[in-house]
Amino acid sequence: MKIWKILSPKVLTSEERPDNITTTTQAKVKVTKMLLSGAEIRAFYGTLKPKYPVYPGRFAVGVVTEAGEGCLTVEKNTRVYLHDVLPCNSCERCVSGKGDLCASPKIAGVNTEGYMRDFVVAEEAALSPLPPSVPDEEALFIGIVSICEAVIDKLHIAKGMHIAVIGASELGNILSQLLIYHQAVPILIDSDEEKLKTAAACGIYYTLKADADLKDNISRITGGRLASGSVHTAFCGLAPDFPFQTTAPDGIVVYTGFAFPDSTAQLKTAMENRLTLTTVTNDSTYYASAINLLVNKAVHFAPFRFASSPIADAESSLLSYQKSIENCEALPYKILTLV
Repeated sequence: MKIWKILSPKVLTSEERPDNITTTTQAKVKVTKMLLSGAEIRAFYGTLKPKYPVYPGRFAVGVVTEAGEGCLTVEKNTRVYLHDVLPCNSCERCVSGKGDLCASPKIAGVNTEGYMRDFVVAEEAALSPLPPSVPDEEALFIGIVSICEAVIDKLHIAKGMHIAVIGASELGNILSQLLIYHQAVPILIDSDEEKLKTAAACGIYYTLKADADLKDNISRITGGRLASGSVHTAFCGLAPDFPFQTTAPDGIVVYTGFAFPDSTAQLKTAMENRLTLTTVTNDSTYYASAINLLVNKAVHFAPFRFASSPIADAESSLLSYQKSIENCEALPYKILTLV
């Protein structure tokens, strides 16, 4: 089978490698689609100084072509989501049976081999069967919906609670939609008006430009209280101390993303206002919840209009992000098909 790898900045190649089932609890999966995300793009350009070679492909779906005798939830022709966060199986938490809380998880396409490949052999526990009502294009976002659910859990949402979401990328947009589903009131903030228009088309009512009037606008929406909590999404283009001006005293600020740039923040305001600061990243505990949310159509994907290309165009697709990388802009997702 063919597997793609990034040897050094802007050098994508492939190799042939056999992959066969070796235990009764493994399944062989034909990868059918993957999401070209910031993980692959930044590895291709070397912006986060990865350790090469990188075997890219964090978010992917496929079809089981062979299942071991011990597999209980998947069989031949089962559509599956390939888990992007995997337990290391060696830390204290994993050894004690708490792999979903692994202290040093393996991240597909980051610190372990990813899914930009024809086939992959995986343990059944690393596969989530997909219901017929969840199309592949939406299933690719299970890992993203999952991390959003982890953020919402951190926020301790109550009905009607105002939450400022900093950054209207796909992550911030999907998080805002899920906050609405959980009966909170998101206020989505960005400096890019086009992203805010997409958010409005997704049903997000409060979308604000990050400008001089922002704090007054948030005060108007919240009745002068500011937001009970704020979420800062990685690579949103706004400073990490930006949420300190949107969050009410004694509130919570959550930093989330799948990778983070080097950054600094002035903490004086956060300390004076007794803000709680925390992070959510690389969470694997909400895959089942994410699939259920997609079944219930909690996320409206149509306004995103994701581009799609065959895997043969992977290198040209990666090169198309050159300007965005140079300008430190958000990197829109693209779907790569492998069939």
